[in-house]
Amino acid sequence: MTNIIKSRAVVFGVALLIALAPLSTNSASRSLPQTVSTQSADSRRHSEQSIRTEGNTWTWRHVDDDARLEVSIRGHVEFAEDYSDITSISEGGSIRVTDEKGGVTRKFEARSTSSGIQRTYWLNGASRQFDQEAKAWLAKTLDDTVRQGGYDVRPRVRRILRESGPSAVLQEISRLKGDYVKRIYFDELVMNGNLDDQTIRQVLRQAATEIHSDYEKAQLLVRMSEDYLTNDSQRAIYLEGVNTIHSDYEKGRALGALLKKGNFGRENMLLAVKSASNINSDYEKAQFLIRVAAAGSSDESVRMALIDAARTIHSEYERGRVLSAVFK
Repeated sequence: MTNIIKSRAVVFGVALLIALAPLSTNSASRSLPQTVSTQSADSRRHSEQSIRTEGNTWTWRHVDDDARLEVSIRGHVEFAEDYSDITSISEGGSIRVTDEKGGVTRKFEARSTSSGIQRTYWLNGASRQFDQEAKAWLAKTLDDTVRQGGYDVRPRVRRILRESGPSAVLQEISRLKGDYVKRIYFDELVMNGNLDDQTIRQVLRQAATEIHSDYEKAQLLVRMSEDYLTNDSQRAIYLEGVNTIHSDYEKGRALGALLKKGNFGRENMLLAVKSASNINSDYEKAQFLIRVAAAGSSDESVRMALIDAARTIHSEYERGRVLSAVFK
């Protein structure tokens, strides 16, 4: 028994000396630029959108090359189930639309009055009748407001769940545009869907491939870590999603949420440490590895993985912090 203890001490002592060895100063951590705009693959098309809520007014703006769409909703507005028309507006509420595209400007306003909904429509500054062409335009605009702007998300997701189940919500999410909108639809599904094991796996895989924003992806993963991830298989898919996050901070946040959940199996712990090895920031990497070490894993393979991961830290101070935690 004494010989075994001495042998392990030698192994870890050698590993400690190797890990503390100076690292090449040629490699430097990389940080990826963040932007609020999105571009098509050929970089010739530019689009961006913003969603703002101030008091009881919700505004969505979408710009795509020479097209601009703005929808502002005050109070509460309800749409037909197929979003082809407006069915009710709260007292004092209104909806205003400005659509500029191809040299044509359309404006629409609907407000609540004592006699019902009053609609006004303009084409290139001139008041026009709200005819079939205008109705078709409004129907598409309302559909875009829901699918791209994310308005009415909570009742919409609940209605889809009630009528067709979680798989229909996931299909709808695939048709949505924009990482923020996709994420809030996922959030509503996660909160209200009472998801089974297969659906949880599908949500994790779909989010990893369809959400491109590091922040929005991490937000969803952290949210799922709170109420789901009950087995190693789900946690492994979660870690696959974490590996698609480029931001060191967001990756560390998602890994930390999973570690906080607890009940880590050996294989998941090794996958998490491997994922942390790809974090470029010495500080973020050290923070997570220290948390793993503090979890108190006595598995020798996990400890060796932590030492290997520490070897990828360039800062001697941060590397030393990790190794001190491992051998504590």
